[in-house]
Amino acid sequence: MIRDESDVSWEKWGRENPYYGVLSQDKFRQKNLDRDRKAEFLASGATHIERVTRLIAARFGPPGSRKAALDFGCGVGRLVIPLARYYEKAVGVDISPSMLKIAAENCAESGLGNCSFVRSDDLLSEVRDEFDFIHSYIVFQHIPTQRGEQLIGQLVRRLSQGGLLAIHFPIQCTLSKARRTLRLLAQNFYPALVMRNLLLRRKWNEPHMQMNLYDLNRILASLLALGIKDVVIETHEAVGFVFAFLFAKKNDDSTLLSIAP
Repeated sequence: MIRDESDVSWEKWGRENPYYGVLSQDKFRQKNLDRDRKAEFLASGATHIERVTRLIAARFGPPGSRKAALDFGCGVGRLVIPLARYYEKAVGVDISPSMLKIAAENCAESGLGNCSFVRSDDLLSEVRDEFDFIHSYIVFQHIPTQRGEQLIGQLVRRLSQGGLLAIHFPIQCTLSKARRTLRLLAQNFYPALVMRNLLLRRKWNEPHMQMNLYDLNRILASLLALGIKDVVIETHEAVGFVFAFLFAKKNDDSTLLSIAP
C-alpha cells in the first residue's frame, strides 16, 4: 500500500490501538490504558451526548420519539452507550470489525441489552431501519470527501420524519504550509509516513489518520435536496482545523439557518 486507504488504516487502529484511534491522546494508547483511563474515556462519551442532547432540545425542542438512535463511525462504542440510555435501541455503525467487537463488549460490560452493531459500507446496506436520531462525531474527517458526502446522504435517507441529525466534519485547515505538505505526503506516499512516524517517535508502521475537508455549502445543498431545511451550525477549531457541527431536524417547512461561533 503506497497511498493510505482509510478503511485499511481504521481497521489497523481497531486491532492495535482502538481507544487512541478514537481519541488521539497518549493516555488512551493501548500500552497506557488501565481501568481508570478506560472509565475516563467512556465518561467523555456520556458528557458529549448530554451536551448534544441539551443543545438540540434548546434549538428544536425535545425529540418527538425516542425509539431508535444511530451513531455512525461508532468506534469502540463511546457514544453508543449513552445513546442507549436515551433511546429504546441504539445502533453503532463502523467500518472496522475489530472496533465493532470491542464496542459490543463495552456495551455488555455496561449492562446494556439494547445495543446492536453493523459494519458500514458506502451504501449502508446493513442499516435498514429509520432512526429518530442520527449522530456522527470526529468521524468524517477520516473519510475521503466524495465518499463522505455520499454517506451523509445515505444517513439522511434513514432519518425518520421529525428525526434529528447531528454530523461533524472539518471545513478549513489552519495548519502551516509545511505541516499541510507533510500530512499530504504521509497520506499519499507510504515512505513519507514512515519517516513522519520516526520523526514523531512513534511506531514506524503506525497508520495514518486522514483529515479530509468538506465544503459546507455542498453539504447544505445536499440536505436541502433531501428535504431538510431546519439547520443550526456550531463551529470550533481544534488540532489545526476548523470543524462544523451541524444539527438539523427533518419535519419543518420553515427555513432556519444560524451559525454559532
